[in-house]
Amino acid sequence: MRNFLFVISVLMFVSNVAIAEEVKDIADRVIKLDQDKKYGEALTELGWLRKEIEKKYSLGLTSLLPDTLEGYTGEKAETNNALGMMNVERRYKGPGDAKVTISVLGGGPGGAAQGLGGGLAAIGQMAAMFGQQQGQDVFRIKGMTASLSTDSGNPELTVFLTGGSMLKLAGEDSDTLKKMAEAIDVAKITTYMNGVS
Repeated sequence: MRNFLFVISVLMFVSNVAIAEEVKDIADRVIKLDQDKKYGEALTELGWLRKEIEKKYSLGLTSLLPDTLEGYTGEKAETNNALGMMNVERRYKGPGDAKVTISVLGGGPGGAAQGLGGGLAAIGQMAAMFGQQQGQDVFRIKGMTASLSTDSGNPELTVFLTGGSMLKLAGEDSDTLKKMAEAIDVAKITTYMNGVS
């Protein structure tokens, strides 16, 4: 049991150290391990390198969600990467108790789930265009298909971005969601998500 706890402690320490390391240090270690033909260790380090770059990528995306939007003030953005899918979420507080949550969802460039995320977004976009139902309004925002659902009582607006990512806004007022979606630079988010500079 003591050996098991020691191994867990070492792994936790190594994890914390690796998270704090710079991309160049990890990349140099990957190259050295590859040259030494230690491919298993190189692949492990490569996994850490990917995590570091994904963190930077997520932070760059959070900067595309404005600090203030249509009289609402944004809280700190939260990021979540799981199974190659990325979700960046920022909550906004407005007049009184008004709240809006804005999320960007997608696979990101080179992500293992980029095709999956794009496929899900394409299915959602087709459903919005062809299956308009009561409580759903389909329209365009800056040339991109958008779907506003009001059937649950709390409106949710989804903008299907070029390349398979989605911008989602949820709140209490449909008009506010539309204005906020119009105010967000969706072209810049699309360009960033598709890995184009």
